[in-house]
Amino acid sequence: MPRHKATRTEKIVAVAAEVFEANGYRNTTIDDICQAAGISRPTIYNYIESKPWLLKQMVAMATDELTVELRKVLDTPSSPAEKLRALVRLHIESATRNRIYYATVLSELSELPDDARRSYREWSRKVTYDFARLIDEHLDSQGLERRMETGVLANLILTTFTSLYRWYDPSGPTTPNELAKDMLVLLSGALPGLDQPE
Repeated sequence: MPRHKATRTEKIVAVAAEVFEANGYRNTTIDDICQAAGISRPTIYNYIESKPWLLKQMVAMATDELTVELRKVLDTPSSPAEKLRALVRLHIESATRNRIYYATVLSELSELPDDARRSYREWSRKVTYDFARLIDEHLDSQGLERRMETGVLANLILTTFTSLYRWYDPSGPTTPNELAKDMLVLLSGALPGLDQPE
């Protein structure tokens, strides 16, 4: 796909996400998206396949880049605490940068095509598993006892990140970086030392 076509497609996907968020997926027509994107109905099909296809693209926008960045962190020789700090920052950056995709995907999960819903759930389980394993490594490296089951803790933390789209305004008084620092202070109650850079 030529770069200009890819760029136009990405813009249409972003516009569609805004329209889905405002009107709901079921209440949105392709004509609504055309109007919001300033493009004709015949032309839009040069860039997209269908409404369900648009939702699948939004899943990719919310997960693909984050997956690559998470893998980079997990593969570094850093300590478990440093990796956890980096993952907290990454999740917050991704959730704020891709807020519109998180909002649409998580609000319209039941509308996703079966393969996309299955793929998203598998991705989510893998991210949670990796996060829980890293929590275990941190606790073991510090000789700390587990105050709660690490899978539960990982789910609680990651749910906080994915729900940022509901309440956090990145243009408000708290920057994503400050939010990450605050989150690390909060998490240090369950994971001592996490708020203290090495």
